[in-house]
Amino acid sequence: MSELVFTKGTTKKKLVIPNLIMEQSGFEKGEMVEIHALTDAVVILKKEMTAMELVHAIAHIQQLSINLSIYLAQVCGPCTGCDGECDIDLDNPGSGVDLPEWVRQEVGIPKDAKLCAWPKEDGVVCVEEANYRYDLSDVPPQMLEVLAASGACLNELEELLMTEEKIYG
Repeated sequence: MSELVFTKGTTKKKLVIPNLIMEQSGFEKGEMVEIHALTDAVVILKKEMTAMELVHAIAHIQQLSINLSIYLAQVCGPCTGCDGECDIDLDNPGSGVDLPEWVRQEVGIPKDAKLCAWPKEDGVVCVEEANYRYDLSDVPPQMLEVLAASGACLNELEELLMTEEKIYG
């Protein structure tokens, strides 16, 4: 079965999936389902499946993952050297700035807040809470490796993470 994509609005209380969609996915009316609540996604599976049904589900979920990865790489665009600024260390992505917990508490910076730092004169380094929630350190390492290997610009990805602008849909 090829992937069918439907756009459906939700109400404050529920999401109704039309029977046509369920039937096209091989679900029987009244059949029990398993709903997986993921961060930013929901996956609905048959409660009981044969080996082949499970193989089909796995294959289609993998293909969806690949398609979404390709989409993200295309949004980031190709890495063209970023004018010499492409210095992303895949072993330590993100700002890499950290402070001891007691220092964070003393100045009121939450434990999970991102930090940024810059040098001042006489060897002084200033550190403060960053004005963004996400950077490359929040992306799973395997995903970063795949995106880098595909030639996607990781600096652009980091910019998209920091600005939190909508890029899909």
